[in-house]
Amino acid sequence: MKKLDLTEVMMNANKYDLQQQQVVVSVMCGGGMLGRFAAEQPADFVLSDKKAVGLPFEKKEIEQAVEVLAIIAKHYGFDPRNLPSVRFHNCGVF
Repeated sequence: MKKLDLTEVMMNANKYDLQQQQVVVSVMCGGGMLGRFAAEQPADFVLSDKKAVGLPFEKKEIEQAVEVLAIIAKHYGFDPRNLPSVRFHNCGVF
C-alpha cells in the first residue's frame, strides 16, 4: 500500500469533490451506520480492530481515506466533525 502524503493532499484538495469522497469513504466502510459515521464525521471516526474484520478494505486504507476526507472538508470550509448527510442515488450498484 502506498504511503499517504498529507502535504500533497492539502496542496491538491481543490481537485477533489467532497460529496464524491464521502461516498467513497462510506462504501469503503461497507455502508450502514459505520459508513455513514465515517462520511459525516471524519474527524471523530475511529475504527477498532474488532469492527475492521470483514470490511471490504483494510483498516489502514479506510483510515487514510477518512483522513483525506477530513482534509478536503477543511479545505472547502466545512467542519469535519459535522458534514452534510451523504445522498445516495440509485445507480443500480447498491
